[in-house]
Amino acid sequence: MGAIDIGSDAGVDIGRDAGLPANSPPANPSGNPIPANAVPSNGWQRLVSALPRRARLFVLAVAALYLGSLAVGVVTTRPTMSDVLTFAVLTACAVLSIEGSLRLVWRGPKPGRTTNDMLAVWTIPVVLLLPPLYGALVVLPVFGFLQLRVGRRPLVKLAFSVSAAGLANFVASTLHGTLVGGQLHAAQANWDVHALVGTPGVLAATVACVMVRHAINMGLVAEVLTLTSTSARLRDSFVDSEAWVGIAAESCTGVLVALACAASPYAVLFALAPVLVLQRTLLLAEFRDAARTDPKTGLANSSYWREVAEREIKRARGGGEPLAVLLVDIDNFKAVNDRYGHLTGDDVLRGVATGLTDGLRPRDFVGRFGGEEFVILLAGSDLEQARHTAERVRAQVAEVAVAAANRRDQVSVTVSVGVAAFRDSGHSVHELLDAADTALYAAKHAGRNCVRVAEGARQQVLDLTADGRRLIDLRAQHESVE
Repeated sequence: MGAIDIGSDAGVDIGRDAGLPANSPPANPSGNPIPANAVPSNGWQRLVSALPRRARLFVLAVAALYLGSLAVGVVTTRPTMSDVLTFAVLTACAVLSIEGSLRLVWRGPKPGRTTNDMLAVWTIPVVLLLPPLYGALVVLPVFGFLQLRVGRRPLVKLAFSVSAAGLANFVASTLHGTLVGGQLHAAQANWDVHALVGTPGVLAATVACVMVRHAINMGLVAEVLTLTSTSARLRDSFVDSEAWVGIAAESCTGVLVALACAASPYAVLFALAPVLVLQRTLLLAEFRDAARTDPKTGLANSSYWREVAEREIKRARGGGEPLAVLLVDIDNFKAVNDRYGHLTGDDVLRGVATGLTDGLRPRDFVGRFGGEEFVILLAGSDLEQARHTAERVRAQVAEVAVAAANRRDQVSVTVSVGVAAFRDSGHSVHELLDAADTALYAAKHAGRNCVRVAEGARQQVLDLTADGRRLIDLRAQHESVE
């Protein structure tokens, strides 16, 4: 399972056989995002030098290990016609699957659209049935066709994708051959169903091979993302339950294709149509995610955030748990657009989104409310905890620096935050947003780049950032004092 990057804004992997995000730029050493228009894209050396030092060494090490695996495979493998034929058929099926997906599933590449590529369905049989050399080689024609047909990526990202996937295939194939005593690679006559799943031991070896392949590839990708962004965490790549469902479906289909190929290499042609149907079925989850996601920032959009907030408020109402809402607005954002242009403004939005998520717990839920406004749901946080969280994200955003389109200036922004707590400021999503908006207005009125906490629905706000606790009467801000 994976996602083929065919958009100009998406920063996603090309499948589980993928490496760096296809179009998302690397981060600078401080972990702040660098916009795509500020990243050199004309050559391996310049792109590698744009990476942080640890990430650069990691990428080069993975590439070196991949080249080493190819060298070992060439020395230890004696090609046979049956091996070459099987390799050619499976590679051709992978290419046909990509082309069929473009024509039948996507109806052509569309910017911002991602989809499951299902390429492991064709590479897993290569890993299981052929010597390790072929597992390392299969990524070259497959990724080459993706580069030409789907979308061109910077050389360093393509090279890392190929290296990570090829190295994972080589290690998994070597492990499988070792566990089954070399049965599958000793002679073509041993390529039968019994050799793959005929005994509990062989079945366990097959399962272990598939799991090791996914774990190595995902681990390499997750590690390089962790080294290039403070918002990426290694464990996040292994805790997405929906992703694992897709991986399981893809892996099981790949084993079934391997069983068909063990009977006859040409039998795998009958798997093309079912794979396209399965791929189209998996698109339903991706369409759902696309409908919930803000395309510029990757955060939840306003409607989905409200849906989640309604559920959490219902849970808080029934269980008596605290809950709070933060409404965040970028200060003087129009000035950024006017001075640097809307492309830089979009990069600033993404940088602020990263800064917000960096200052939150995993259970906190961030959405883009619209324009330069963001909204954060803090389930399990009372008023005081929410205020501390608001201060933390305000400080986090202030540290974000985004390269301007002219590549000379670094753009930094601040945010104002309004805080509203469930029960204290309202009992519904509408009331909490109304109270948070009122507190946000008070923060703007106080000079921006500060936090204000609402106390009561549109009546007063409690200023906890001043030297002492001070109530601001909002009625005095909008009308004459009675």
